[in-house]
Amino acid sequence: MDKIVIGKVIKPQGIKGEIKVDILPQDKALASKLKEIYLNDKCYKVISVKNLVNGMFFKLDGVDDRNQVELLRGMQVAFEREKMPKLEQGRYLVSDIIGMEVIVCDCVVGTVADILQYGAADVYVVKGDKNFMFPCLKTVLAKVDVENKKLYLNKEILEQIAVYED
Repeated sequence: MDKIVIGKVIKPQGIKGEIKVDILPQDKALASKLKEIYLNDKCYKVISVKNLVNGMFFKLDGVDDRNQVELLRGMQVAFEREKMPKLEQGRYLVSDIIGMEVIVCDCVVGTVADILQYGAADVYVVKGDKNFMFPCLKTVLAKVDVENKKLYLNKEILEQIAVYED
């Protein structure tokens, strides 16, 4: 069973068993559609999800008070890939992008090591012979091959990338 980690339990919210979960911003829309989640290896049915400015809050079946949530604090929140809601065209999970080979003009130039989030577009951090970053834009990406873990950049990007020292 392939599980994808999307966050971790931060703390109880109120006294009726809601949990506050720290989830990456790009995974919030996906998390709000999940019908069940795993905390470590135990499966819980999701009763409700609130996506508020100050956090994401889950109510889980069988977790009915603050004391039960305290026992879950720090646990990873995951879901089964097979039960994942369909993503919109051009949307990917961070866990699928991290570790992808980055290819320009049929040459592997590095691996996606991190994804930074800056308002208008995510910025992919690539580690290789020369470290560089690029914005995740349609004009920059030629193709994303999740199945083969390869990310192809348009060759015009070579003139625009900012190389940095680690």
